[in-house]
Amino acid sequence: MPRNRLALGLVLTSLSLLLSLSAQSAENSCIECHQDPDFYARYPKLHDYYQQWLASPHNQSSITCNDCHGGNASATSMTGAHSGVLPMNDKSSTLYYQTQPETCGQCHRPKQRQFLQSKHYAALMDHRAAPTCTTCHPAMSRRPELRNIVLNACRNCHSEGNSENLPLIADRAESVFKQLNIAGGLLGWTRIHYESHEWPGDSEERVRELETRYQKIVDKVHQFDLQQTEDSATAILVELRETFDAARRSHEQRTVEDPDNL
Repeated sequence: MPRNRLALGLVLTSLSLLLSLSAQSAENSCIECHQDPDFYARYPKLHDYYQQWLASPHNQSSITCNDCHGGNASATSMTGAHSGVLPMNDKSSTLYYQTQPETCGQCHRPKQRQFLQSKHYAALMDHRAAPTCTTCHPAMSRRPELRNIVLNACRNCHSEGNSENLPLIADRAESVFKQLNIAGGLLGWTRIHYESHEWPGDSEERVRELETRYQKIVDKVHQFDLQQTEDSATAILVELRETFDAARRSHEQRTVEDPDNL
C-alpha cells in the first residue's frame, strides 16, 4: 500500500508540474518559443539554458525569462519579445554585473542584505575585481558541482601572486563549506526521523530552532566573513551531532523493541 501511495503521489506531482508549465507557456511567449525543439537547431545554447531553467528553483517559483532579462512576454514575434532586452555588458541592463545584487535581491533579500555588508560588494561598487551574484551562482544552476564553482571563484582572485595581495583562503573556505554540508545532512536526517515518530518530547521545537540557526549561518555566508562563518558552523555542528546521535539511539532502541512498526 505505501508503494502504491508513493507511485500515485509521483504521478500527481508530475501532472501538476506539466499543467503548471502548460499554463505558463500559454501566457509567456519566452517559454513557448524556447521550449520548441526546432529552436535547438538554431540556438542550441539558449535551448540548453531553457532546459536548465526547467530544473531550476526559478521555474518552481514561476520566475520566467522576462522577470530578470526584461522584454515583452506577451509579444508573438521575436523582435517584440526581445524589445528592451539589453546585453549584460550594458550598464542599463538589469543583469549588468554591478546591478545584479539589486536585481537578484528583489527575491533574495536576506542574502542581499549580507552581501551589501561585504568587502566584495564595496570592491564591486569601486569597479575593482570582485564577484557578483552569477560569479558564484550560475542563474539556473542546481548542479552538484556548484560548491566547486564557488571555490574556483575564490581561487580565481585569492591565488598566489594576486595583484591586490588578497589572503589565500580558498582551502579554508572549502573546509567551512564541508562543515555546512555535513550539518545540513545531519539536520535533514534528524528531521525525517523525529517527524516519522510524531515528534516525541520537545524534538520538534529543538529541530526547528536548529533549522533557523542553520539558515541564518547560510545566509551570512554572503557577508564573506570567513571567521564568523567558521565559528558558527563549528558550534552548530557540535549541537547537530549530539541531536543526531540522540535520534539515532532512539531509532536503534525502537528497532530492538518493535522492529515491525518502523
